[in-house]
Amino acid sequence: MLVDIYNEYALLKSFKSFLLIILILLVRKSLNKKAFKSASIILWAFLFIYLICPYQILIKIEEFNANCIFNFILYILSYIDSILRLVSKKVSYVLYPRNRYIVTLIILCYVLYKYIKFDKIMKDSKIIHDNKSIDYIKSFKLRRTVSIYINNNLKTPVTYGLLKPKIILQSYILEDEGLLKYVMMHELTHIKRFHILFNHIVNLVACVFWCNPLLIISLKYLEQDIEIYTDKEVISRLGDTIETRKEYCKSMFQLMSNSVKRDEVSLKLNPNLERMIIMKNYKKTILGSFIFALTFLFSMPVFASVVKLDKDRIEVIGTEVEFQSVDNSDGRIQIISEEEFNKLKLKDIYAPQLRFIDMSEIKTINEYDKLTYKFDTGLWTGSKNDGFIIKLLDLKPISKIEYFIVIEEDSHKIYDNKFSSDKILKIKANSGSKYRIYIFNLNNWKLTGDININAYK
Repeated sequence: MLVDIYNEYALLKSFKSFLLIILILLVRKSLNKKAFKSASIILWAFLFIYLICPYQILIKIEEFNANCIFNFILYILSYIDSILRLVSKKVSYVLYPRNRYIVTLIILCYVLYKYIKFDKIMKDSKIIHDNKSIDYIKSFKLRRTVSIYINNNLKTPVTYGLLKPKIILQSYILEDEGLLKYVMMHELTHIKRFHILFNHIVNLVACVFWCNPLLIISLKYLEQDIEIYTDKEVISRLGDTIETRKEYCKSMFQLMSNSVKRDEVSLKLNPNLERMIIMKNYKKTILGSFIFALTFLFSMPVFASVVKLDKDRIEVIGTEVEFQSVDNSDGRIQIISEEEFNKLKLKDIYAPQLRFIDMSEIKTINEYDKLTYKFDTGLWTGSKNDGFIIKLLDLKPISKIEYFIVIEEDSHKIYDNKFSSDKILKIKANSGSKYRIYIFNLNNWKLTGDININAYK
């Protein structure tokens, strides 16, 4: 989540957002030309909501059926999700949290510098009271007070300020009644739709998730899509006719031409060209809505984790784990106290893979990872033992601990339970049986503690 911005889970979100950004960049032109007005903006908004929100959707499915198109898509999405998690884990070893905090601080200082510099430019602006501009403001029925300023040092009209918005115009715009109408309608639409607030949120999120370079690069396309959406809103408000579109495109070309005369903008880099083409050809179609729906479907790995459920086994896909409850009515497995533990006679457990199991040292389980231990009671030597003990002590971090213990006997699960503190389990074992013990870390941070597994009599 944004408060704990640099744990591995936050880094994972940054990498998972790659998928949605690529999808948006691939389809944004088609959506702007053929889908409903806000199609691209909705996808961009979902991207930033995902980056900010600490929660995600969990999709559970019992079986991936290749004959079912939907299940097959879920299988592909689950596979992509697993790859992204692996990449995130590898990168986290290089991008240490301390380094990421330092870079974020540097970027925030740069953004603050840009705001201060922009504020100095705004001080040269002079407030005016133009009757025509005031009429346009009144027509929008805004609850906030909007002021009009003149600043010929800026190349194009600018709107800034959240609670008390200000529209900065140039003298040549006020002298042209037709141009003034379209400019005012455009800027007032920005204010009405709270695009300024959205812009601030985008800049803040970009500073935090700078380690995703594609996010930084895509900001200029986001800004362009907001302008295109605003163009469509203006045309819709004035009446979507061929004549209205034609006049609106003329106003954009006039702004572009005026900037070129003052050597302020290069034509090949001017985004108005794309906006004019889209305004000329825009038409809402079924194909556009289909492209939007398909894009949203294939962006599911960003918003959700896909988990396969199994009735008899433990299945781990990505970071999600689904456990089935087990009947322990016979009391073979008990949670005991420290006093009861001290009364038991303990001995090491022999296991071919590990020689002897006695974890008296500190063990660490990575985020959403597990430890696995295997042994065979048929190989126990010496006097007969009654069973074995699992002891977890001094688990950290103390603030919040979530882990799951699963015990299998001869490939059948005999116990599973979720804990949030130190625990001691006493298990009565069957002679000649094979056991597997899983300890799952359910936290998005490392779990450290003293883990002991011993035989007892």
